[in-house]
Amino acid sequence: MLLVLLLFSCCKVTLSADELPYVPSDNLAMDCPPSDAPSYFRPNSLMQQNFIFSAVSRIYDIEPHNHGEKPKSSPCIITEQFTYTFPVSIGPKFVRLYFKPITNSGLNISNALFSVSVGQFTLLTTSESSYCKLNSDAGYVVREFCVNTHGHVLNVTFTPSSKISDAYAFFNRIEIVSMPSKLYIQENFPLPLVGQPSHFSMENSTALEMMHRLNVGGDLIPQVEDTGMFRLWTSDVDYFIGDEVETINIESQVQIQSSSLIPAYAAPDKVYASARTVQDKFSGNYTAIWSFPVDFGFYYLVRLHFCEISRRIQKDGQRLFHVYINDQTAEDDADIFHWSHGVGIPIYRDYIINLSKPGEGIKHLSIMIGSKNGSSTMHEFPILNGLEIFKLSDHSGNLAGPFPFGVRNLHQHSAFHEDVHAVELILRVIGTSLFAVSFLLLLRLIFSTFKQQRDKFKQGRSSGYCRIFSIAEIKSATNNFADNLIIGTGGFGVVYKGTIGGGSTRVAIKRANPSSHQGLKEFQTEITMLSELRHHHLVSLIGYSMEKNEMILVYDYMARGTLRDHLYNTQKPPLPWRQRLKICIGAARGLQYLHTGVKSTIIHRDIKSTNILLDDKWVAKVSDFGLSKAAPSPMTQSKTKIHVSTMVKGTFGYLDPEYYRRQKLTEKSDVYSFGVVLFEILCARPAVLPKEEIEEEEYYEKANLAEWALRYCQMGILDQMIDPDLKGKISPECFRTFTDVAKKCLAEKGNERPSMGDVLCNLELSMQQQNAADVEEEMSAKEATGRMNGDIGIVIDDGKFLCSNNSDKTPGVEFSEIMIPIGR
Repeated sequence: MLLVLLLFSCCKVTLSADELPYVPSDNLAMDCPPSDAPSYFRPNSLMQQNFIFSAVSRIYDIEPHNHGEKPKSSPCIITEQFTYTFPVSIGPKFVRLYFKPITNSGLNISNALFSVSVGQFTLLTTSESSYCKLNSDAGYVVREFCVNTHGHVLNVTFTPSSKISDAYAFFNRIEIVSMPSKLYIQENFPLPLVGQPSHFSMENSTALEMMHRLNVGGDLIPQVEDTGMFRLWTSDVDYFIGDEVETINIESQVQIQSSSLIPAYAAPDKVYASARTVQDKFSGNYTAIWSFPVDFGFYYLVRLHFCEISRRIQKDGQRLFHVYINDQTAEDDADIFHWSHGVGIPIYRDYIINLSKPGEGIKHLSIMIGSKNGSSTMHEFPILNGLEIFKLSDHSGNLAGPFPFGVRNLHQHSAFHEDVHAVELILRVIGTSLFAVSFLLLLRLIFSTFKQQRDKFKQGRSSGYCRIFSIAEIKSATNNFADNLIIGTGGFGVVYKGTIGGGSTRVAIKRANPSSHQGLKEFQTEITMLSELRHHHLVSLIGYSMEKNEMILVYDYMARGTLRDHLYNTQKPPLPWRQRLKICIGAARGLQYLHTGVKSTIIHRDIKSTNILLDDKWVAKVSDFGLSKAAPSPMTQSKTKIHVSTMVKGTFGYLDPEYYRRQKLTEKSDVYSFGVVLFEILCARPAVLPKEEIEEEEYYEKANLAEWALRYCQMGILDQMIDPDLKGKISPECFRTFTDVAKKCLAEKGNERPSMGDVLCNLELSMQQQNAADVEEEMSAKEATGRMNGDIGIVIDDGKFLCSNNSDKTPGVEFSEIMIPIGR
């Protein structure tokens, strides 16, 4: 210990807490033996450990210009419990531990079972599963902790497991850096507990583990550009969930100023000088969502950094938005200008999330910002500049979770890609292992893992519905993804027209963009859902391909494209009213099948005019099941309302307001979206109009189709907003039935909306009424010209028609078309 103290040398500087940059009073690092140190330097007794530590390890002050450089040495190997002692000042400290998987000959990585503690806090504990996804070629893993020191020494203890004789611990570097008091460890300071009316206060014995620290909307900020504490701020790209949401990164239009509300060292100016905001786009959803892997069983501190960086904001209330954390409301009226009292002035907000309920696997913590009331028509779009997420130690001082080296973000790579890395690492371990038994066990694990993944993604194969294509077949079908075969694009990537079966079968091939945030989960959901579903009014999935990290889906070709292609912003001729009614009925049949015709209710969650496709015979088919969710079986729900608690996803303009507010998804959310589509078909205009297409004085009234239609229904003037091409072509009875059911679909509360079966019945009734009116008009015209050849009788049992619940009728003549006896 004396030798350690003699080697220690540091410079202690005392500055004001708000001074920038902050100068830490303790700024230390310890590296391990150089890579060419002989193997006998690996300690196997306490005496040897003391010798090695004092002889070849070093503790030194960290220079700002080289802070954050990778350790230039091999790891320290510890075979018995050992404590490294650092002389420090009293107060909170960052403790950063660097690790890299060991590939030394004669060392088995599966024996690296150990724990690390600082005082009474257990920072991490490893197990055999800790290394299955840790790639030795990926560089160093850095784990950062915040602990309070109440004395002048800080002890870091490594304890190999006592369960196996060959257990050892390892690390490559230890860093100790002071931080200002109360920056993160805020003892006895009440913080909002999201989702609860009460508050949460950290105890004096709380330690933290940094899980995520992001410069939202900006680039990585290296440690040397931090405010003196050498924190690393990464980009948010890998955590952002795109789906249909469109966002943009924005730079500050104003100078970032100092704040009297938070210290200047809270975050670098670069964090506050950029942000991510929702893009004002025709099909945009005015929300942005991030998802972060964390451990079960702990409370978490979430710090959101904000700064109003737009010159357009001049007063309170001009940018109002919601903040949700894990589907719970954190802020209902977030107003950055109000919080900070101006533009360019940084502010942060802290929240506590209770995830202390035990669980297994990876838990995801979601953060969502959304425009107030789900739209951007009244306010500027929501923004977020930065965020930090910390795990809080439990009552026993434990921070150790099942993933001591962190969790790979599942949005970055497919499961197959991760397993390849896992297998490569395990094989390297096997190559250095001296035990044949270990080889056999690990080999069995490898094949078991791949079998599970294979079975998971080939569920459709067993049913005979889903074919697995090679990438060579896909390239042949699309002429190597030729640009002239592109028939659509979106957030997922590109859709190509192709042919298979020697050119005999036309198909649509959807190829995911590698940079898209619609990743493995949506891809798997689409396969799982469509491989189990077959219906005349659902788009059929033919197969898929996952070779070479591609995610490709192959569907039946829909010759006439999307419904929206025929409604507005198109050169195509307008659809006749009866054709539109048939499309509505077909789509309703497809949705009714999803809600009632399968084992478990399936909620589509993204019904819109671009997800209703038309084949060459104008048959409507519901498509795009990437966001679909299976609801609990009605048999298991007794008489309670069936719903799924889930993160809000969908497309703005079609999004159920009740689902948006409460995050409770039911089949009535699809009914609301379908109601918007019905008005879209009737009025031939989009669910949300861009600002440039409406006069400014009318924008707030007419921007949102659902709100506009309900208002005009209430005023009794809905006929004023229908498609001009339909004027005088809809019978009054048909119009009344159609608009009544469309209006009921848009009811504020889900339990006030009709079921899809009721919607279908009313649409079929409206078709009967239109048919009757058309026949009557035709007969009147024939009478007027004296060309009647017989009596015509039309029988309509008005109000007593039989609604069909057959959701899979044979295509052909609509069952609701009236049979007319001629010349009886």
